[in-house]
Amino acid sequence: MLNVFLIMLVLLALVTLEIKNLLNAVIVLGAFSLVLSLIFYYLHAPDVAIAEAAIGSGFTTIIFLLAIKKRGILIMLTYPHSRFFFYDQEGKPTGLDYDILFLFARTLDVELEVRTMETWRELIPQLLREKGDMIGAGLTVIDNHSQKINFSEGYFPTRVVLVTDSANKHIDSIKDLEGKIITAGANTSGYRALKMLTNIQIDTQFSNPNKILKAVSEGNILIAAIDLPEAIIGQLLYPNIKIIDHVTELRQYGYGMQKEKKELMKKLDVFLAEIKQNGTYEEIYNKYFH
Repeated sequence: MLNVFLIMLVLLALVTLEIKNLLNAVIVLGAFSLVLSLIFYYLHAPDVAIAEAAIGSGFTTIIFLLAIKKRGILIMLTYPHSRFFFYDQEGKPTGLDYDILFLFARTLDVELEVRTMETWRELIPQLLREKGDMIGAGLTVIDNHSQKINFSEGYFPTRVVLVTDSANKHIDSIKDLEGKIITAGANTSGYRALKMLTNIQIDTQFSNPNKILKAVSEGNILIAAIDLPEAIIGQLLYPNIKIIDHVTELRQYGYGMQKEKKELMKKLDVFLAEIKQNGTYEEIYNKYFH
């Protein structure tokens, strides 16, 4: 019997380490403590068994659950880029997405915590692994994303556009792309838009939109597909960049959230409607785009 208990102990420990959901992990950890108390009892140490059952399985588990419930933070997953999220000269988080979600966190009476990803493609997988509560990263609402996560109401219009150096006189529209190499960030809306075109080559050597725009301005990239807000910002930084055409129609950026968090999404949608109506959204928008 002792061997059975010891095997159960090891299995419960491994399961606790593997479970991504913090609440479920705490529950399994409570079961681990309960089995441990049975082992102590089996080894004729009833006083230790009672202590383990009372403190480990009972009191400690309750404390963990209360700590989770009162975690007091809203975790935003993001990717540092342009004016939707970036760090200022003092190293402080800022940007349109940050400001909006910071205010939203305050309405929930919690703090906003930021977790940045190194690449775009990490955002949705990390959200699904419950490493954060929502994505705030200028994420386009498209079917491919909506199959995996839910989106808030749109908060910023966008479309995929083509940009090139103003000195380039040979490409004026999407009709001139045949046989050309077009750059787009891997796993971005620009990349997916280009996949719908034929007789072109797609280059994904850059993932950061700022680096793409810089490379276009320096003549290292002939043409790139990028979101309109990024292109407009790029023109402010690099005046020689020009927008020549669009690949998609107007879409919206939205905040991504796990499909199970319906109540939190409802609160976010109500909040977005309120700040658009009371002028707060306009103030934040003007702070970064005017």
